[in-house]
Amino acid sequence: MKNRLILSGLTIIFVSLLFLCPACKTKNDQQQTPPSLKVMTLEGSQVPLSMDMVGLAEGIPTVEIRARVEGYLENWSFREGSIVQKGQVLFTIEKSEYINSLDFAQADLANKEAAWQYAQLNVARLRPLVATNAISQNDFDVAVTEEKQAKAAVASGEASLQQAKLNLSYTTISSPITGYIGAVQVRPGNLVGRGESTLLATVSSVDPIYVNFQMNETSYISIMSWVLEHKDDLKGHDNLKDNNSIPVYMMLSNKQTYPFAGKIDFIGREIDPATGTIALRAEFPNEDGLIKPGMYSEVTLILGTEDDGILIPQSSLQPIQDKDFVFTVDSANKIQRVPVETGQHIQNMVVVMKGLKSGDRILLEGYQKIKDGMVITPVLVKDTLKVPEIIK
Repeated sequence: MKNRLILSGLTIIFVSLLFLCPACKTKNDQQQTPPSLKVMTLEGSQVPLSMDMVGLAEGIPTVEIRARVEGYLENWSFREGSIVQKGQVLFTIEKSEYINSLDFAQADLANKEAAWQYAQLNVARLRPLVATNAISQNDFDVAVTEEKQAKAAVASGEASLQQAKLNLSYTTISSPITGYIGAVQVRPGNLVGRGESTLLATVSSVDPIYVNFQMNETSYISIMSWVLEHKDDLKGHDNLKDNNSIPVYMMLSNKQTYPFAGKIDFIGREIDPATGTIALRAEFPNEDGLIKPGMYSEVTLILGTEDDGILIPQSSLQPIQDKDFVFTVDSANKIQRVPVETGQHIQNMVVVMKGLKSGDRILLEGYQKIKDGMVITPVLVKDTLKVPEIIK
């Protein structure tokens, strides 16, 4: 009986294995099937030959709005952080004292004008009398002197009146430029302008926006040499400042290229001996105010183009320990990790300077589940990457 039970148990196990083995075989077969992943064959593209530097945006001009007369700040009439227009009223200071000063200056001038008119009449009346010796020359000279003093007093009164008008005008503070205005530094009800021109706010022009950057001496010589070599193509201009044919671009902190080209509008007069660099400044259109003063960006000078350059999706670039790698797929469909040197980032693409060539196949997905030497089933994707026309 015991032997029968053992035999029955073995039979059940054997039958179970017969059912399980096909499933195991199917699972093994699935594991051995190479995964299907997207692969792109690099065809080569026209890419820019560029030089990159770090730039800092600056609003020019930047104007400090200050109180020029003493008084209590009444209000402001703008939204902090917004764009204000040239001539727009920003602040008002209590006016009553300056209106009274203006009224006094007008009355004082009227009094002095009356005194001058009387002095003129007196001189006119005495002139024929001195001619007939009816009065002494000294009396006439006194009258003439008094008339000149009265005239000078009128001029002084006019100046005082103009100053009173000017002081009254200073109680209404307008923006001298169009640009972004910062936070208000003094709130209504506070006394401003006593003993100093109190800072109320700051306005920076943002269209155009200027970007300052430094270039090392070697790069500067390279650019100047390129300019001299291509001066005939640059319509006769033989220096950077006068020639806007070298496009300047900038990549923002979100790794997107600003869609408008800039131009160099300033080059420093000397190489800084402490840093070995020269200061440059580029001007960019900024109508919508996207670029704000103080923003950092990567400034790129485009010197020319390469017809058979390598352009890859930025997502295919795999940074590992401060180095960049790309996974290539060889003719046997094996994956290999290849180090590359990158150049300019253009929108969601990057230029590869070294490590890849036209005809190479690169992996576009599945980076978390692959390793060197692994075989895949490539799903070919056409290389349609092109540099936007504005950046060429």
